[in-house]
Amino acid sequence: MAFDTILYEVADEIATVTLNRPSKLNAYCPTMGNELVEAMSRADADEGVRVIIMTGMGRAFCVGADMDVFSQDIKLRESNGSAPPDLRIWTYPTLMQNLKKPTIAAINGYSLGVGCTITLVCDVRIAAEEAKIGVVFPRVGLITELGSTYLLPKLIGASNAAMMMLTGRQFTAQECKDMGLVSYVLPRENLLGKAREIANDMLQCSPTSLALTRRALYAGMNGTIENALQFEFHANESCFRSAEHKEYVSSFKEKRKPDFRRLKG
Repeated sequence: MAFDTILYEVADEIATVTLNRPSKLNAYCPTMGNELVEAMSRADADEGVRVIIMTGMGRAFCVGADMDVFSQDIKLRESNGSAPPDLRIWTYPTLMQNLKKPTIAAINGYSLGVGCTITLVCDVRIAAEEAKIGVVFPRVGLITELGSTYLLPKLIGASNAAMMMLTGRQFTAQECKDMGLVSYVLPRENLLGKAREIANDMLQCSPTSLALTRRALYAGMNGTIENALQFEFHANESCFRSAEHKEYVSSFKEKRKPDFRRLKG
């Protein structure tokens, strides 16, 4: 499938998904939502991909929804009183939490509205110094979406989430780092390099372990410590039997670096 609003490339076991409407500051449209779901699904199914990076082309990550989309939506609702057709973007949060591969959002500029919420289901977020991040929905007469009323308080605490969601203002990258929403703030020219550095750290890990750890992390957001203990026990049993664990033990004894890349699991 060729993409119209994103770029998709794979190199060195890293898939890079780039929002690509720079003339509109990567404003979100339904096609972009559908293509984002397709790209993430493709990367997860590709045995040659082990980490996914998402970023934006140009000086913005994503400034939110294209106003033309809002205008069309209003006309559609007023003409027949019904909501637009169901879009694949509503499957995006569940898809992202069920991926086998870790994800990194490299926020290179404005990340507003849906441009913010699509990053909340990434595992790691890093931002350029000039990035502005905002849950701006109340200022356009809407409520935040894609599960962010659930996710954001868990990521940065209820008070910080309320401040972001109830003011609708744009926060600096450093403010977001102070709240724990992003892990690093860097000059824009260093952003993708840092994302790849983090990705390369992830590539040193067992794919089986990473997939199961992601499941445990997100299951833990819903459950109890008893649920976590039970999952960890069964997941570790799978890990103990995995080729990756055997490879690490062998490499340690043989005084060499483990090579997980050549293993199937």
